[in-house]
This record gives sequence, structure tokens and C-alpha cells, in this order.
Amino acid sequence: MKFVEAIHLALQQSTTVITAVGSSQKIFQSFATPTTAVPFIVVGTQSDNALSPTLNGADRLRVATIAVDCVSSNLSQATNIADHVRVDLYGSVGSLATTTNSPMVIQNIRIEGTNMNYDMGSDGTEYGVFVCTVNIKIFYVASNPSAVTLVTNPSPPAL
Repeated sequence: MKFVEAIHLALQQSTTVITAVGSSQKIFQSFATPTTAVPFIVVGTQSDNALSPTLNGADRLRVATIAVDCVSSNLSQATNIADHVRVDLYGSVGSLATTTNSPMVIQNIRIEGTNMNYDMGSDGTEYGVFVCTVNIKIFYVASNPSAVTLVTNPSPPAL
């Protein structure tokens, strides 16, 4: 999704976040392989909704909820990375060009909170890690919709 890519790119441009994880290559979209060395960050999506939906779809202001997982082998480092993410993203505004979509116009980014967990791994094949999640709300302007005309019992396309 466009907003996941936008936050991913924003974090890859943050020198404090990059310093905390060691490299911009340790900031991932949606998932990281189980063999990825800690510390690292995974930017994932939770929801994308119209902020004030109208029947004709004229209101393009939307809100997306994102979870940014900051993963480390110790709690102190995981919370430190999460603090950098929180400080660097809070209140951000502007237009961010993404590689797969048109530029995203971000109206505001708000931090909804953080939570911490310990993931024990599974069946002795993975190591345990601390995960500090930063929950973010992004208020943004969506692209103009282009409606599709719906037809009852359309003819199948020719092969």
C-alpha cells in the first residue's frame, strides 16, 4: 500500500533511525525473513479508511493506521529505536514521492502509542526478540477516484 511505502521511505531517510538499526537496508516493508539479524524495523499496515466518507466519494481525506515494529535482542535497544521512529515521524507533513505510486500528500502524522512484547520464537528454530511497536495514524489526501461503470451480466472478454 502507498502509505506503507511512504513511511518506509521516510524511515530510510532518517539518520537517527538508520544509526539505531545500523543500515537503511534493515528497514523493511510488511515482513522480514526469520533469518534477518537484529536490530531491524518492519513497517506494516493495519487499516485505511475515509476520514469523513461521503456518498459520492468527493472527500479524499483519508486516515491510515500503521504499525512500525522495532525488533531487537534486548528491550533497551528496541525501545530506543522506537523512540527515534516516534520522534522523527510525529507531526510530519508534506509530499513524499514513492516508487510505485504518485507522490503522497501527507497532511499529518500522529503517534497513537507504543507497546512492547517479547516474541519467544518457535520450536527452537528462531531466537527470542523484543518487539516495540509504534502505532501511527497518517492523515493523507487520496488520489482522485475514477469510477468504473458496473454492468449486470456483462459479456466475457474475447480470448
